[in-house]
Amino acid sequence: MKRRSWIWFLVSGVLALLAGGVAIVALLFFANRQSPEIPGPKQMVVVAASPIAAGSIVRVDWVALEERDQIPSGAIVNVDEVVGRKALADIVPNEVVLAQDVEQEGGQAGVILPEDFPDDKIAVALPADDILSQWGAVVPGDHVDVLFTVDVILETPMYPEEVLRVEEGEVVQRLERDQSLDQVSVLTLQDLEVLRIIEEPQVAAEEGQPAEEQAATVPRRALVLAIDPQDAVMLKYLRDTAGIIDVALRSPENGTLFSTEPVNINYLVLRYGIVLPEPLQ
Repeated sequence: MKRRSWIWFLVSGVLALLAGGVAIVALLFFANRQSPEIPGPKQMVVVAASPIAAGSIVRVDWVALEERDQIPSGAIVNVDEVVGRKALADIVPNEVVLAQDVEQEGGQAGVILPEDFPDDKIAVALPADDILSQWGAVVPGDHVDVLFTVDVILETPMYPEEVLRVEEGEVVQRLERDQSLDQVSVLTLQDLEVLRIIEEPQVAAEEGQPAEEQAATVPRRALVLAIDPQDAVMLKYLRDTAGIIDVALRSPENGTLFSTEPVNINYLVLRYGIVLPEPLQ
């Protein structure tokens, strides 16, 4: 009898434990159904659109703005605070970019030249006046070629004006030359890396200045280019001759140096068979 009593006692204890476990599971289940998780407030943050390697200069197409509900501490919410700055850590796609992941303004981010900048190059600024630069198509890390148009003086030999003298039976004559201005376009410097894009400092608005005038003030921008010293002198000359400078984009992986001919009106006439009109009598 005592043995049967112990068996019933053990069975009762096991059943009680099972009942308690079932009750706990049921309570948790109903609690989860009645109290669903409420997501936190969503916010636009900067995320990596492609892998970003530490030490590289972040391009505008490497990042994007996305709405997230889980915002880590230090998340960057403005793309301008990332583009053109050096990545301090590897960032994987879809990862939120944090302030500690990129150099900050006033710290190392203010340094234009990277630590591994070649000793045989210097950095110069080229005003961002061409269409590609003005419209934001050129970003740090791009490679560009420089196109230049300048006015030149053409001299065309005309008919002899007069006989100067006779030497050894040959008539020495002075030729009249027709001088005229023409433009010539050339592809000058090639495969220049854009290190950074800088803007002129903003001047504080004067007291009483209309808001329309303040909004109309657009800061000038310039491309900071890595360039050979001799090419830098050439670029300086091109800028000072009041010509027209444009830049052309190329792939950063394309190191080809193109061979081109200068183009002026004579080149167009010969290439396309343009017939010049006869002068009026």
